[in-house]
Amino acid sequence: MRKLLLCTLILPLISACAASVSVPPEAQAVKQRFSSYTLSQAASDGYGRDQYCLDAASLGASASRGAMGFHSTNETLLRGPISAERPQAFMFDAQGNVLGVEYEVVADAVSQAPRLFERTFAKLSAHPGVDYDHYALHFWFVDNPSGPFDDFNPSVSCPAGSTPPAAPGHGGH
Repeated sequence: MRKLLLCTLILPLISACAASVSVPPEAQAVKQRFSSYTLSQAASDGYGRDQYCLDAASLGASASRGAMGFHSTNETLLRGPISAERPQAFMFDAQGNVLGVEYEVVADAVSQAPRLFERTFAKLSAHPGVDYDHYALHFWFVDNPSGPFDDFNPSVSCPAGSTPPAAPGHGGH
């Protein structure tokens, strides 16, 4: 009986801890600054909306991981430097609501993986929408059950017909 009670009390705490990742103050400031950013502001600031909505399935990952949404990318920033105040891309839903930001740099532009918000960027291979190896770090402004820095968000989906053709072998963005 004690084991059952202990499990009943402890397991929800363990699950909550796994999903809750500390968001440093520098990242919170970015969220405050850009949480109401619009597509028109992005366009005025030199960000172009990508053709496709990126979801996990189209990048060769499990569909249960969700999606990233539509990216608006400033191509002039892709060789660095990385700055919290100047993300390389914004992620938007189909209605134009900002979901978060992506920090990205072309892999051959840096000698090692960049770090930001106490995290090391993941090195990613080329995939639909990105023709080069790159380092990336996503930061979600909207709730993400997988964590605020996960590549995908299971609460985000892409409209039918808006994703690129599937890319087998790509393990994620």
